[in-house]
Parts: sequence; C-alpha cells; structure tokens
Amino acid sequence: MASSSSKNRLRLASEIQRNGRLVEIPCDRCFVTGSCCIAMEGKLKCSECVRIGRPCANLSWEALDRTREEYQRKIDEDEEELAKIMSRLLRNKKILRQAEERAKKKALCLANEMEAAGELEVEENCPAADVGVAVSPAVWSSLNFVDEAVAEMMGVSVGG
Repeated sequence: MASSSSKNRLRLASEIQRNGRLVEIPCDRCFVTGSCCIAMEGKLKCSECVRIGRPCANLSWEALDRTREEYQRKIDEDEEELAKIMSRLLRNKKILRQAEERAKKKALCLANEMEAAGELEVEENCPAADVGVAVSPAVWSSLNFVDEAVAEMMGVSVGG
C-alpha cells in the first residue's frame, strides 16, 4: 500500500497535469527524458518532478536566474576566501624563507666563531670539505655498505 505522502504527491501531479500549462522551457528532467513539462502558474515544480518526488530544476527563467545569482554569489564568496588564504599562505612562506635564511647565516656565524676559537676542527683530507658539506665517518661507512648491498644484489663483487 502506498504511503500518504506518495498518494499526496501523485494527487498533486495529477492536478498539475490537469490544470497546468505546457512550459516554454522545460526543466532539466523533462528536457532529458523528452517529457512534456507541465506546470501550474506560480508553482516551482512540474507534474513529472512532483510525481517522482524529485527536485525540478530550471523550470522558469526566474528559477534559472535565481540559480545563477546564488551560485555566482557562492563563487564570489569562495574567491574572496581563497584570496585571503592565498595571501596568508604567501606571507607565511615568505616568513619561513626569511627565517631559514637567518638560520643559515646564524649557523655560519657560529661555525666561524667556533673555528676561530679552536672549538671546531676542520679536517683537510675530508672529501666533503671541498663542497662545503660535512659528512661524518658513520655516513661514509654507511654509503660503502649501500654500495656493497647493491653490488651483492647485482651479483657483482666490490673491491675494498
């Protein structure tokens, strides 16, 4: 047995069909299905959309205009919010970049002070000294380990 809301919906669809008029520009559903889009004057739904219980979109120019205005307003609000977020993101990136630059300069100053005070030893034979990057012996030994592991996987012996 059909529910009372379903009976009411079918009754309203029947009345719209009987007393309504053919709409010049059909709603999306009637357009796609090729159905006659019949609506009563001043009502927002056509008989087909009422019958199946679905929203009736773009039934009239007014509804279409309201939809366009609503979504244009939403787009404008989103663009405004996005502009604020982009501004904040760019500002934060700039501050981070400046902080990183200051940290680099401060680290170089500290290294120079420590070297001048004799607290920092610089090894002349270190291969990394030429490029200005300090690599510990532990890192160098692990690199050798990686070479050996790759060679073992490839079935090649590494001389050492």
